[in-house]
Amino acid sequence: MRRYPGRKKRRMRAPITRAVAAMAPRTSSGNASSPAGVYLKVVRRTILGGKGLGRGIGHRLRGGMKTDRGRIKTYVRSLDDILGGGLPAGFVVLLNGAPGTMKSSFAFSILYQNALREGRKSAYFTLEQGKGLTLEHMASLGMTDPAANANITTLDMGNIRKNLNYLQGRGTWLDLFKMYCTNAMKADSHTVLVVDSLDVLEAMAKMEDRRSELYFLFEWLRSLGPLILLISEKPLGSGTGMHAPEEAYLADGIITFEMQPTSDLFVQRRLRVVKMRSTKHETGYYALSFDDGGFEITRAVTGPS
Repeated sequence: MRRYPGRKKRRMRAPITRAVAAMAPRTSSGNASSPAGVYLKVVRRTILGGKGLGRGIGHRLRGGMKTDRGRIKTYVRSLDDILGGGLPAGFVVLLNGAPGTMKSSFAFSILYQNALREGRKSAYFTLEQGKGLTLEHMASLGMTDPAANANITTLDMGNIRKNLNYLQGRGTWLDLFKMYCTNAMKADSHTVLVVDSLDVLEAMAKMEDRRSELYFLFEWLRSLGPLILLISEKPLGSGTGMHAPEEAYLADGIITFEMQPTSDLFVQRRLRVVKMRSTKHETGYYALSFDDGGFEITRAVTGPS
């Protein structure tokens, strides 16, 4: 008995085709060029895959394959390769860690390297310290190129304090913060925003219903631009009985920074990509170092550092 490999495939498609045909708009004509025929062809190809429409929604992404979402490079040596080309555009990424783990320097470095190499414009809003102190610290790390720094708009609490009278009868502190961020991102087509930090922002906003207010805050942040980096020091929770805070679920990506003792005398800074949607990545620990004006990650090892 002869076998026809294509026959089974056609049998599997038949029920789907009939279901799609039932949804097609009714017309007097049933040929392929009629509205019903075109509708049937488009929907059928979207489900089953076909010429000119890729592989359809039924196709599963495999490891190492890139999605259509754009990427913004971190320019951290080895990290972009791990992330499939960089941080996904349109995401709110949480940079979480204890003081001294260089998460703020890491975030500013992403802005600086993108400005230096691509001319990308961005904004850094520091709620922790003044603008002058922030720029002084970044200069001590070698981020001193005038052209690159000209593409980075740095804002601090002073910008808000100057307009505190504006709040009277016009809105909340959070409303004013949003106004500054919106204006900064719209000016000169800024594409990356760093907010340092979520902890101070939450305290100043005096959130009463943390869960719902954080939800709307994250939705608003996503609407601002291609990439938002949100710095936080709140523990994400890893032990038994500990629960992750709401921001861990709301963020599209989470990168944690830690100080790991490697001996009685040495401590190693480490980075871990806990979560990154639309990205196939490892979740192990990497040693984080800063040298020659840039960050680098390598596979973490135990022992003296």
